[in-house]
Amino acid sequence: MASGNKTVLITGAAGALGQALVHGLTQADIDCVVLDRDLRGLNKLHDELAAQGKPPLIAPVDLAGAGPDDYAELAEQLEDSLGRLDGLIHAAADFAALRPFDHVPPDEWINTLQAGLTGPFLLTQCLLPLMSRTSDSQTIWVNDDLDQVTGAYWGAYGVTQAGREALVKILKAECKQKGIAVHGIDPGKFYSPLRSRIWPMENPAELPTPEQAAAPILELFRKPVP
Repeated sequence: MASGNKTVLITGAAGALGQALVHGLTQADIDCVVLDRDLRGLNKLHDELAAQGKPPLIAPVDLAGAGPDDYAELAEQLEDSLGRLDGLIHAAADFAALRPFDHVPPDEWINTLQAGLTGPFLLTQCLLPLMSRTSDSQTIWVNDDLDQVTGAYWGAYGVTQAGREALVKILKAECKQKGIAVHGIDPGKFYSPLRSRIWPMENPAELPTPEQAAAPILELFRKPVP
């Protein structure tokens, strides 16, 4: 895949927003590394883009189950095969259900924080040295509006989102020295299977599309990084 183009890794690439991001980046002649636990979804995405002559590099990783060694191995593989990484988009999301605090199963709590906060932290930590080699690399965290997801019954997901917002602030302050831009973006509501589980009564036709939600994120790769 080494073409001399910019390369961006997208987590949750098989999801609704992830696919929209991958297609948008590919159309902008940016190479993609697609990461997701859904291997079937990754293979489908690969085949679609390969038919256009732009196959992505597949990384079948479960953020809820991978450990530090798994992320270190992935970073080594990317260094060997690509030698660079210009962007990292954290678009993966894991949500089980709205439920009272005292009814949250321990494994659900652990998996949600692992997939949404600890896993992305470990992945980012391993990839920062590779990203620091380019002059305009950036990492983007797709986050939710905290006012919406930190009320009653949001449990581990709300805590995860609060942690992501804090992590963005910390990274932004530290990465100035590394030349890596850090953004936290709330794309607003849009249709996805995950959202339909939370708000099943919504009419999908009345919601923005994943492509519309992806637009402000894609725009960051079309203009100079401040």
